[in-house]
Amino acid sequence: GLTKLRHWFTSGEKLSKLVIWLAKIAIARSMTEPPFLKPGSTIGIVATARKLTWEEVEPTIGVLADAGFTVRTGQRMFGAQNQYSGTDEDRAADMQRMLDDPDINAILCARGGYGTVRIIDKLDFTEFVKHPKWLCGFSDITVLHAHINQNLGIATLHSSMPLSMRELPEDHVQITTLINSLKGDLPTYAFASHP
Repeated sequence: GLTKLRHWFTSGEKLSKLVIWLAKIAIARSMTEPPFLKPGSTIGIVATARKLTWEEVEPTIGVLADAGFTVRTGQRMFGAQNQYSGTDEDRAADMQRMLDDPDINAILCARGGYGTVRIIDKLDFTEFVKHPKWLCGFSDITVLHAHINQNLGIATLHSSMPLSMRELPEDHVQITTLINSLKGDLPTYAFASHP
């Protein structure tokens, strides 16, 4: 038995067939796409990591409102606990409300830094799985992308966040790509492979 199995895995032809078979399984397991947003949809902005001020978020709220969205911020988004936007419990509670609220159609994390990894195990994704919504952000937010993509099979958007967009013009590619992607106009990329 074990010798046969070892031979099977060391045979180049059989191993390449296994790799192709596994790749087909991975491709077939496509992710669930949350519903795209429409005019009037609500975007919740939450701070799961470092602290920030209203002045750092206000420009993005205006841009999203101009794009036709309603915006709600986390209840404790502007708190402060050392470098964080509140205690781990406060940040987790804010994120949990966004995950569970059926009126929130997308969640935009306000900024990265460090801190999201400290709260991910406190989050319950039960309602989120029943009613998926777009989660957007980058940097420290990648732990949420990885968890949601790998464990829940739900697509997310690796995107700009309010802190990084605050001084950009409304027609900047970071802003337009986020807004268009949320509406379902996803970018297409094409590039030649490396020889």
